[in-house]
Amino acid sequence: MLWAFRLLAVAVVIENSNTETLLRQLFNQTYDVDMKPSDDLTMVTITPNTFILLSMDQTQETIQYSEEFLLKWFDPILSWNRSAVAYDKEWLKIEASRVWLPDVIITNSISIDELLDKDLQMADLRYNGEIRTSLPAVVSSPCPLRIENFPYDVQKCNISMGSWSFDRDFVAVNSSVDVLWPQKGRIEGNSEWELLSITMVRSDNYDTLMESWFSEVTYIVTLKRKPVYYVLVELCLNMFAAISMMLQLVSDMMPKASRLPLLGNYIIAEVFVVTAATIAAILIQQVHHHVHTSAIRPPNWLRRFVLCDCRRRRNSVSEVSTTSSVEVPEQAIQSFTILKTSLHQTAILVRDTLQRMSSVSENQLLWLKILDKTDLLCLFLFQMANVVVTVIYWR
Repeated sequence: MLWAFRLLAVAVVIENSNTETLLRQLFNQTYDVDMKPSDDLTMVTITPNTFILLSMDQTQETIQYSEEFLLKWFDPILSWNRSAVAYDKEWLKIEASRVWLPDVIITNSISIDELLDKDLQMADLRYNGEIRTSLPAVVSSPCPLRIENFPYDVQKCNISMGSWSFDRDFVAVNSSVDVLWPQKGRIEGNSEWELLSITMVRSDNYDTLMESWFSEVTYIVTLKRKPVYYVLVELCLNMFAAISMMLQLVSDMMPKASRLPLLGNYIIAEVFVVTAATIAAILIQQVHHHVHTSAIRPPNWLRRFVLCDCRRRRNSVSEVSTTSSVEVPEQAIQSFTILKTSLHQTAILVRDTLQRMSSVSENQLLWLKILDKTDLLCLFLFQMANVVVTVIYWR
């Protein structure tokens, strides 16, 4: 075993020596990280790797999001012939501070909190001079809102990226994708806003101060508001506040007495009805959220009571009868018995797998039907309560 560890140590030393030799060859005294390696056009390709909406400040009209944009470009100086050097790998990982980096930033950002320090950022260098690096950060950007359709509004926020110093003759930007769709954990919104898509638009903008054209890529983030909270809870609370204010006005107009007037009693009764409706709406939403995330199967009594579902689940796999009127040899019967047992076990395994795969969506659909019926039932009951209260206090 000792000789194996010695060979491994020698291989590591040789590999490190080959890497150091290649680095000295590439980053010689003529390479300057502060200067663009070539006067030719450098095309920077941007790839959005992650975009997660953190929050939206609607009063300030800003959004805060966590992002990681991958940048790719070519440096003709940092290339090598793989057959002419001892380093045989295709990629080389180096510190990002050792290479020239294009100053591509989010030009319309308000603040940028980088997740990695400059000294910790790494870059991938390929033998043909291709360089890849990333820009992970938490960014705040302006997002003008159009609230004509609130709370059913759809907002579009722009994220513009381009070079800060170099015009389009020296540094140009492009995107590797035209449209991005939501992906859980990578491209998504938050609890209040649903991310519909991210589309790319490439443009050249003229800077009157610099008298130059600058290349720019704009990502249009389309967000749709989730209106459940505003429609159900906010509406009930506003009704509750309005009725309470009306009761206060009535009490100020009436003389002080030991008994409330008829209108006061009616308003108090309506306050109780609205309070019960608000509590019912909140409970229905909480139950919907809980069962949607946990995929719990509804009890049988609840299904029968709400859906009138009296069906029972039956197993789709039944025993295979081996009774036959045709006489066959005993060896064939034994082979058939073994085959039947194997097929039966396989069928049970397939059945269980399919049941597990379909149980989640089936339970969610059942709960959706139950909560829809419950919502309609509550609507009918509270409307009947309003009618009954109105009839009682009608004069």
